[in-house]
Amino acid sequence: MRSLILAFCTSCLPLSAGSLAFEAPTQEIHAGTDAKTVTADFKFKNESAEEVVIDHYDAACTCINAGVLDGKMNYKPGESGVIRAAFDMSHFSGTADKSVMVWLKGDPEDKPSITLTARVVIPVLVEVEPKTLIWESGSPAEAKTVTITMKHDEPIRVTSISGADKRFVQVLRTVEEGKKYEITVTPATTSGVGMGVISIETDCPVQRFRSQRIFTVLRHPLPKPAGKP
Repeated sequence: MRSLILAFCTSCLPLSAGSLAFEAPTQEIHAGTDAKTVTADFKFKNESAEEVVIDHYDAACTCINAGVLDGKMNYKPGESGVIRAAFDMSHFSGTADKSVMVWLKGDPEDKPSITLTARVVIPVLVEVEPKTLIWESGSPAEAKTVTITMKHDEPIRVTSISGADKRFVQVLRTVEEGKKYEITVTPATTSGVGMGVISIETDCPVQRFRSQRIFTVLRHPLPKPAGKP
């Protein structure tokens, strides 16, 4: 695993959660392309004249494991601590915001004292655009194009494409070997509604980018705005 580069939000002044002052409640973490777990430490200090009690904390996603570093929940004036959040990034790439909410003793359940946020950035090696193709039922069966751009130092090749929905025909075209590809998708008919998936396999050396998917959607026509023919 490549090393992680942790960049704190240097433009922010310390933010106080009740009577706890956090050094960097918002952090940006740049992780390696093969990173599976990313960790952020949110340091704080009780800068008040009274003892502060952390009542509880909760993560906004099941992919986050958060906790006070030493298990300590009571902090006397001048004492410091760390809330550590470990993020499971096995199924993520690109930029994702992950949050942990912290309640101090006396906080209403719907109003935590502070929300700690880590913006995790994992470089995308295989970019698929767009990832969803949409046709309206009864519309012309026009071809649509998906572009696949490889953003690795080394070439990445598309090794196969396959579609589970036989109503769509997909054709792969090499724009630049190992760098850029196009997939043209044409529906045999646009009658009815439904959704299909086109699977793309590549020889990317990083597992999370090896397989990609395109969604094909046949939907009912959207209602027209009132007053328009």
